[in-house]
Amino acid sequence: MVQSTASFTSESLAALKQRYAEAGQGHVFKGFDELDDKTAGEFFGQLSGIEVERVTGFFKNATAAHGQEGGDKIEPLEAGSFASALDRAQADERAQWRAEGMRLIGANKVAVILLAGGQGSRLGSSEPKGCYDIGLPSQSSLFAIQAHRIRRLQQLSGNTATIPWLVMTSGPTSAATQATFAQADYFGLREEDVFFFNQGVLPCFDFDGHILLEQAGRVAVAPNGNGGVYEALRVSGALDWLRERGVEHVHSYCVDNCLVRVADPEFVG
Repeated sequence: MVQSTASFTSESLAALKQRYAEAGQGHVFKGFDELDDKTAGEFFGQLSGIEVERVTGFFKNATAAHGQEGGDKIEPLEAGSFASALDRAQADERAQWRAEGMRLIGANKVAVILLAGGQGSRLGSSEPKGCYDIGLPSQSSLFAIQAHRIRRLQQLSGNTATIPWLVMTSGPTSAATQATFAQADYFGLREEDVFFFNQGVLPCFDFDGHILLEQAGRVAVAPNGNGGVYEALRVSGALDWLRERGVEHVHSYCVDNCLVRVADPEFVG
């Protein structure tokens, strides 16, 4: 029977069990005493890293909201509260937006965040989606196309600008993505201007709101989606990295958007 290991004491285990029981997730400890010391220590570490009260609340809020009718009627935005780059009548404003965007880029105030946690399985590839060749004559991957657009913007600013590129990966894509960048010499960008960070994961739940186990001694988890970028930026140190560089504005986009205007000056402005 597991009572304590180098990873935890009987007191810390009892406290963790109480937290999970109070959150209605005490079932995860079923069979815990039969685990070997190594597995028990790893399981304790995983459970300790899960904010069980918070994630259980996520599930309850999501399921409670399902099927409910909205209380307030959704109305169109008031005229004048938005602008469109497609409105030809706003040509002068668009020129001003672009000029302001280029000024900010030239002052090193703009960074881009790439959401690249997905694999190319739907495209018939086991590689990270950013490695996919979309069929251009250049045979450039999505990563290469987007890096080229960053380099071009830096050139248009007079070669004085640096646009930091933050690349959010996931567990399955992290190593392969970083290896791809290294092999491609960072697609012409400087290595120190690229920051890799992983999106987080959340426990999987059954339809009754119980946390699922992948196997004995291991919680089943899944990537927490693009919405997890905010917490991932914080815990990875990316926000501190941006602050140190004086960045004030970011443009975020998904890796499979092959038409994206990366750090579009008009949008930034």
